[in-house]
Amino acid sequence: MIHLHLTTIILAVILYVIALVLYLRDSPNNAGKMTHMILRADYIFLIFSGLLVYIQNMEGISASGGHMMYGLKVLFGLAAVALMEISLVRANRSAPAAKGLTIAAVVIVVITVGLGIYLPLGPLSSMF
Repeated sequence: MIHLHLTTIILAVILYVIALVLYLRDSPNNAGKMTHMILRADYIFLIFSGLLVYIQNMEGISASGGHMMYGLKVLFGLAAVALMEISLVRANRSAPAAKGLTIAAVVIVVITVGLGIYLPLGPLSSMF
């Protein structure tokens, strides 16, 4: 299940960048809207796979004493999805707050991925 989660994370970031670039262009937004709708479907898989990874590894999380860090990762993950969605909607409307929301979304995504790499289920822990 972790592979599905990692794949959806990478796909979400790629689709987010593509949709953002298409929305920021002055051309008609049909391609941007299609990409945005595919990204919304990916959000469902992303949240579902993240929840399953969390539930499947609950015993290991309890044994390592990492409840708080995994809880923070869940909150940051949900915040990342929310900020990505809000920033794309604002970019589509050409709202002035779109740039700030985009920066906040990127920062939260980086923090979430960093937490995922740092925590015991992450790839750095399995290497050492």
